[in-house]
Amino acid sequence: MFAAVTPWLIALAGSVAVTAIGRVMRLNPNTIGFAFLIVVLASAIRGGLLVGTVASIVATLCYNYFFFEPLYTFTIHEPSNWVALTAFLVTSVVVSRLVIAARIQAERAEQRRLELETLYGLSVDLFTATNRVGALGEAAGRALTLLGAREGGLVLFDGSPYRQNVIWWLGDKPDEIEDLIAGVGRHKEPLEFPSPLGRDVYLPLLIGGRTTGALVARGTEASRQALVSASRLVGLAVERERFIEENAHVEALRESETLKTSLLRAISHDLTTPLTAITIHTETLRRKASADPELRDAVGGISGETGRLRRRIDNLLSMARLEAGKAKPRREPTPPADLFRAVRENLPLVLQSRPLIVTVDADCPDANVDPSLALEILVNLIENAHRVSPPDAPLELVARVHPLDASQVRIEVLDRGPGLPPGVADADGNILPGATTDVAQRGLGLEIARSLAVANGGTIGIIPRQGGGTIARLDVPAAPLPMTESA
Repeated sequence: MFAAVTPWLIALAGSVAVTAIGRVMRLNPNTIGFAFLIVVLASAIRGGLLVGTVASIVATLCYNYFFFEPLYTFTIHEPSNWVALTAFLVTSVVVSRLVIAARIQAERAEQRRLELETLYGLSVDLFTATNRVGALGEAAGRALTLLGAREGGLVLFDGSPYRQNVIWWLGDKPDEIEDLIAGVGRHKEPLEFPSPLGRDVYLPLLIGGRTTGALVARGTEASRQALVSASRLVGLAVERERFIEENAHVEALRESETLKTSLLRAISHDLTTPLTAITIHTETLRRKASADPELRDAVGGISGETGRLRRRIDNLLSMARLEAGKAKPRREPTPPADLFRAVRENLPLVLQSRPLIVTVDADCPDANVDPSLALEILVNLIENAHRVSPPDAPLELVARVHPLDASQVRIEVLDRGPGLPPGVADADGNILPGATTDVAQRGLGLEIARSLAVANGGTIGIIPRQGGGTIARLDVPAAPLPMTESA
């Protein structure tokens, strides 16, 4: 209240003081005019254009009433006095306007300086900060505070303007603000509204034409240009953080691939070398055990398990190379009968201990697979079936057209093992989540077979078999039929 009254007191008291001093000291009109002009300037500086203009009028009236003949009257006899008073009034008003204009310009320049310092400080905070949690929100909060925002904050979008993640916020956040923020995300343009706090500005964070979030400044007096510049800096900082996270993820993947390669080399060397020695010693024992049936059977079992372990290691290496992109399947038309014949050759000990029934439908097309990978899939499935089946129980291999999709070949391995417990698999043969029994997962061989099947564009499922046992189904793409020339 006192601050608002002070400029008027300066104008009134200054005019009275100049009049009194001029009358007492009998100063000439020219000197009095300059004194009144000083009062007008002081009033304009403290109170603005209105106070300066009123002070000019009051000073002109005092100037005329007390210092121009006839005194103590507003009557002006001489034309020169009219010119002098008019010139004084115009000069005082013009000077008041110039002073106010200069002050406004100085205030604007100071505001620009503060805004530039704020933006510079924001850029330093954002781009020299570490990846500490909350650093981005704290920097944006300091910038909004320095830009004069009474409330507001930083909001990032999680794929959609309606999924908003508040990084930092000052003050209340009414529900309608979320709709305004979503509007900024949809229209990609700054929104400005009057509010009880004064002036609210909602600015999108744009990177590459994509809106990643919004910067909200409520009750701010900062220029729109400064706010837009701040939003651009925050947007670049958000993108920088995402780039750092993605780069860290890529670096972690690269280190993971390096570790995987090292492990593969270790497995290949540290496990394959002892297996080779075991195989040599086993063959030596086989020759010496020709006269002892029990020892010969034991050596045969050792040889079979050693070969099975070697295949598992080779399968793991192949699977790892496929997942790492170091190897790619080479698909070609492969008749299922050829795959079954290769299975017999690779599992002589297994098929010597039990019969294998093979069925290939006449209309079964060739499979479009990598023959070596497809063979490993079938070997793993048959080994699993052999492991869980009773002695002398036959295994069956069936190849036919997929009953629901003629573009696929279905290969089945049927056994008479214990089958699947209830609730382990669905109707399509997929193992249900939470099924962790050994019978359900069927060991490492099934997981290897699944990965190799995916590499060939196929799938594997296990379903119960009527009468007991399970059916392992391998569905792979059928080879395209050759083009025939028209007659």
